[in-house]
Amino acid sequence: MKLRYSQCLYTTVLLAVAFICPGTAPAADVEVGGQKYATIQEAIDAHPGQMIFLPGGDHVISQAIVIKHSGSGLYGGARIVQDNPAQDIIRVEGANDVRVRDLTLTRAEGTQDAPGKAAVWAEKCDRLELSGLQVHENRSSAGSISLLACRQSRVSECLVNNYKTLAIDDRSKSDLYGFAFKAIDGTGIQIRECVGVQVINNRVIETTYIPTKENRDKYDLGTLTIMPEKPGRLMQQDIFDTRYTNNWHQGAGLQVSSPTQSDFITITGNYFENAAQGMDIHADHVIISNNHVNRAMIGMKTMHGAKHVLISSNQFSYCDLWGLKLMPGALSHVACAAADDKPARDENTDGGTIVANNIFTHFGLGDQRWNWEGRKPEYPERNVIAVLFGQLEDNPPITDIIITGNLVYDSGKNQVLIDGQPQVVGPKYYYALYVEPTRQPAPRRVLAKGNLFDPGINGASNLPLVP
Repeated sequence: MKLRYSQCLYTTVLLAVAFICPGTAPAADVEVGGQKYATIQEAIDAHPGQMIFLPGGDHVISQAIVIKHSGSGLYGGARIVQDNPAQDIIRVEGANDVRVRDLTLTRAEGTQDAPGKAAVWAEKCDRLELSGLQVHENRSSAGSISLLACRQSRVSECLVNNYKTLAIDDRSKSDLYGFAFKAIDGTGIQIRECVGVQVINNRVIETTYIPTKENRDKYDLGTLTIMPEKPGRLMQQDIFDTRYTNNWHQGAGLQVSSPTQSDFITITGNYFENAAQGMDIHADHVIISNNHVNRAMIGMKTMHGAKHVLISSNQFSYCDLWGLKLMPGALSHVACAAADDKPARDENTDGGTIVANNIFTHFGLGDQRWNWEGRKPEYPERNVIAVLFGQLEDNPPITDIIITGNLVYDSGKNQVLIDGQPQVVGPKYYYALYVEPTRQPAPRRVLAKGNLFDPGINGASNLPLVP
């Protein structure tokens, strides 16, 4: 039964639910059931600092539900349906100790593409808890679950299903690129300017916009919509010449960005399927463990000043361009003192990272393998673990990387299904491990020891491995 809040009445009653442990105070929730409220928003505003229970059924809204008081929250068996693509579904703004759990959040048929809008947007919220949410068909280039400037918060046990959209990736205002192109874009969970955040046991899955050749042709993906007069610093010449880029699959299952501000992040137990990048990390002091990435252009990357990242005990399957990519990005820089009108800035460098006990399988056998075959082999693409040079000449090099106990497995040697037929195929990667040897700024102090690497087309590694 679908109800609009203008057609139904909500009531609220205080229920004291006490579970007393030594040293703790009784807990209390607020449940709909006593006084009458025309909307969820009215119930929230009438009971600041309390939890609101939403009963089962569809609850259609046209404006974002906004939580602004600390200690407030929503829970229950409800399905909240946003029918306005210009609005988020839930916004949490400047409120601490907020909980939102066990709800289904979705968008009405015909309004599922919501440019720049989230299912849950949270900004400047400490100790936020998002748990047990089911987010369906929030199709946006922004994060479906998005945290900005939140501290000591957690996203756990959530499902984000079908979050990608068709978009224009506009880089025309950057002198690094200067162009725009048609793309599949979208990020399941996005963490920015956050400290002490945990992302635990979530599932981020896409089943609609798969990076097949048929979808590339159907949606004209990769075609440039804005051309510069001359190539930007990071615009490859073949893109400029052909007015096409094959890098049209954008976004990530999980992105942690704002590299000079995001710090002390824990990412564990998550499952990512059909992401452009399983995990895209631009942060410091990050633990990434026990995650699955199943089908991605890039299994995971760290760059733009990502240091002290522990990447341990993850599985990466069916990745087509890189399994794990580590490199300095355009935002990486050294420390510098204040000068003229520019303030002092601390360093933002990459490295001090450990890659241990991860398993990489079925590399180059994913849905986008066709998009990367036949390109220049001298460019360091299609390597399972890659430690690369900086995007810009003035980027400080990535340094102090330990790579140990990892397994790169050539799945094609045991027969795999190709167009429905079992075949033994050769490796689809050039090297299991590629460390840039010459192009500057080249990596420094990379130790690879105790790994088991099936050789790729050109061998196990481009540099000698420590026995």
